[in-house]
Amino acid sequence: MAVERKQLLKEMGQRYFESRKSKGLTQEEAAEIADVTQQAISDSELGKSFLSPDSMLRLCTAYEISCDYLLTGEISDKDTLIINKHIRELDAETFRHYKGITEHFIAAVSKQKNKS
Repeated sequence: MAVERKQLLKEMGQRYFESRKSKGLTQEEAAEIADVTQQAISDSELGKSFLSPDSMLRLCTAYEISCDYLLTGEISDKDTLIINKHIRELDAETFRHYKGITEHFIAAVSKQKNKS
């Protein structure tokens, strides 16, 4: 059980880190959002400790990810709704670019999976 806990902390920490970076936030800014210290953010990103449920919810909202994704790495309906909201806000030209990039990305990933 201790190994599972360590692995969960490590994986969650990586998702915390990646999500914070994708939003362009510093650890200090994330700490302010979560109402914790910068050290607590650092420890959670390094997989040393869990944040409280309240702090976790605040960060998930700020990072625009679901708690499911944070905890398990699984994409939930909430995650796809967040992405769809952003897509609907694109103008037509930007949407065409997004669509092309997405189609190429999916084709590349599919091709890579078929090689495995």
